[in-house]
This record gives sequence, structure tokens and C-alpha cells, in this order.
Amino acid sequence: MIALRSTPLRLAVALILVFTGFLAAGLGTAYALMHETLTDDIKTRAEQVIDELRAIPEPEERAERAAEFAASMDPEEMVIAARINGRSIGHQSALTLDEGVVKGTATGLKDERADSYLVRTSEIGADRITVLVGRDSLVELNETFVAILGFSVLPALLLTSAIGMVAVRRTNARVEAIRSTLHALSEGTLSARVSAPHPDTDLGDISRDLNRMAAAQEAATDALRQIGSDIAHDLKTPIQRVALRLERLAETDLPQTTRDEVEAVQTETAQIIGTFQSLLQIAQLEGGQGRESFAPVDLAGLLRDMSEIYEPAVEESGATLDCRIEDPPTVVGDRHLLSRLIANLVENALRHAPGGPIHLALRGPVLSVSDSGPGIVAERREDVLRRLVRLEASRSTPGSGLGLAMVKAIADLHGARLVLGDAQPGLIVTVTFPTGGVELPMV
Repeated sequence: MIALRSTPLRLAVALILVFTGFLAAGLGTAYALMHETLTDDIKTRAEQVIDELRAIPEPEERAERAAEFAASMDPEEMVIAARINGRSIGHQSALTLDEGVVKGTATGLKDERADSYLVRTSEIGADRITVLVGRDSLVELNETFVAILGFSVLPALLLTSAIGMVAVRRTNARVEAIRSTLHALSEGTLSARVSAPHPDTDLGDISRDLNRMAAAQEAATDALRQIGSDIAHDLKTPIQRVALRLERLAETDLPQTTRDEVEAVQTETAQIIGTFQSLLQIAQLEGGQGRESFAPVDLAGLLRDMSEIYEPAVEESGATLDCRIEDPPTVVGDRHLLSRLIANLVENALRHAPGGPIHLALRGPVLSVSDSGPGIVAERREDVLRRLVRLEASRSTPGSGLGLAMVKAIADLHGARLVLGDAQPGLIVTVTFPTGGVELPMV
């Protein structure tokens, strides 16, 4: 269905209305002019007869001339009725008619197919002359214009409207393709493209420009992603070597203060290695790696297991953890990655809402984790799904800003939709898995 707010539809309707208006104005003007001309001609014919009879001074001669007129005229075209010098001439019922237009059947002058007469009456002294001129030419004019309307104008309007609607549908389809592509790009699907741009049109040019822009954006994003992965990969090995040397150093006989410093450096080094490991894994997930291990996963059983694993840590922090499951599905995915997704969400809740209740829920294909912490304002919810983004500008608290980015990468790999919302109070994260699941990889 074409939306009424569609610009192509509005333009097409406007053009059809303009075309119809001009056509109606032209036909109406032509009809009015022709109708006026024919009406004047009918009036002139009646007045010519009356003027000719009025010009005869002698009543007897006028009566004879009127009788000749009445006998020679075709009643379908003209009827003459007169009372001259006491003598009745022509169709007597017409003598009682006043000037104007009368239906022929009302006077008995024509058959039922007749339309009407134009009546002209004149009195010459005591004599009365009435002339009725048939208006068949006006009837023919009406029939002609009805035929023009029925066999020319209406088909032209219908054909124009049909062509306009086809053009609107095609244009709307191209506009919708561009709109869908822009929406997909704004949602982060950088591989989205307008398929088969129409050649040699402005929309085709826009589509090609959009595809070029999307390709450039995708290439730039891939390059940045690759740079980040390369940096993480290249730095991971030397940092691991540093960690190994620190471990060896810690095994030597060191003063206590030096040992404390070494242990602190080991802790920081472990965090750096963990950050690089997470960056590499996110890059691999975004590249599609991991699908080869997909298999059916009992999501309800996995959620119960993760709840039991984290229950001691939750109780130790003074918080509570409850797990509710309704109509659990079986999804296709990687059990280890899905465990990582749930673990990251629970740890995020523990970090930002210590001591408060944490709710795990699985209702059909929708997995949710909610807490009672400060939550995230709507304007920043998309930001925290990016790598290394933290709401705390000072970065004084532990964390790398990769937890929710990892969750998003895992959700995207499984074709699930990730949404951050308001738990009132707190944050609720919902992951909606596809009902049909993700196709298993070919073996």
C-alpha cells in the first residue's frame, strides 16, 4: 500500500488534478461557447419568422404567409401557430404557451424522444404569433460532449492515473530501498547497499552515491578495526613476555616492598592482557568467527547453570539473584559464547548495582538481565555498546569498557537483537533470539 505522505504519490495526484482541471476547463469553455452559439441561432430563426410576418401590413396576406410557413416547416424543427384576423393557423395548442423552453411531450408536438422547443411569441395588434424552434442541435451537442467524455476524456484520465500509479510505485520502491539502506547503515550494518540502482535517473545517481559512501565507510571501519586488532595482536605477545619475566622475578628472593610492587605490576599486566584478549575476540566475532561451532543450545539449562555459578559471588556482595524461566526455547549457537554473554551481563549488574537485586529471566526467545542501579540515560545506551566506551570519564573504577561491547558482538553473531532499557530503577538488557534460530554451519 502506498502511503498518503509519499512525495511521489502527492506529485502524481497533483499532476492528475492539474491535468483534469485544465481538461475540464477547456471542455467546459468549448461547450459553453458552442451552446451559446446554437442557442443564439435558434433564437434568430424564431425571430426571423416573426419579423418577416410582422413586416406584412395586410392581415389576410400575413395569415396566408403564416399558413405557408406552417405547412412547409418540419414539426421536428419548427412549429408555427397564429391567430390572425380571427383565423387560426398551425398547431393551436402552441398558442397558449408563454415564451421560454418547453418540453415537446407536454404540448403533444413531438414524440417522447423529443427534448424541447424554444418558444417565441409576438403580438401584432390583435393578432398573436407563436413560433417554436426545436432544440435538437443542443441535444446533439450534449450527446457529442457526453461521447467525448465517455470515450476520450475518462479513458485518458484512467490511463494517466494508471501510468501515474505505476510510476509512483516504482519510484516509491526505489525511495524505500534507499530509506531501508540508510536505516540499516544507521543501525550499524555497514554492508547494506541499494540493490540494482536504476540507470540514468536522479534516484539512480543518489543510490550509486549512497553505495559508494557506504563502501567507503565500511572500508574505513574495517581498516580501523583491523588496525585495532593488529595493535592488540602485536602488543599481546610482548606484554605476555613481560608478564612471564615478572613471574620469574617474583620467584626470586626479593625484599617485601619490591615484591609488593612486582605483584601490583603483575595485576596491571594481567588486566592489559585481558583487555587485548577481549579486543581480539570482539574483532573475531564481528568478522563472523565462531559460527563453525554452532549447535543446538538449551538456553534454559544454560541460564540455570550460570545462575548457580554466580550465586555465591552475588550473596557475598550482599545482593540477591533470582532466575525465572517461561516457555524456554532451544537456540542454535555457541554454548561457551552464550555463557560469556550471560556472565558479562551479571558482572555488569554486580559492578554497577552492588547490594541490589539482580533478575535473570527467560520468556520464550527473550533473555533479560535487570538490576536496580543508576541505569544508563537513553542518549548513552548506544554509546556503551561500542568498544572501550565508559560512562565514567575519569575511568577511576576497574573495568575496560568492553563488557557490553562483547555482549553485542556475541548477540550479533547469533542474529539476536540487543536492547538496553530502563528497569525503573536500574538497567534492563534484553536479548531477543531469532525464533527460527541461526542456520547450522555446513560440515
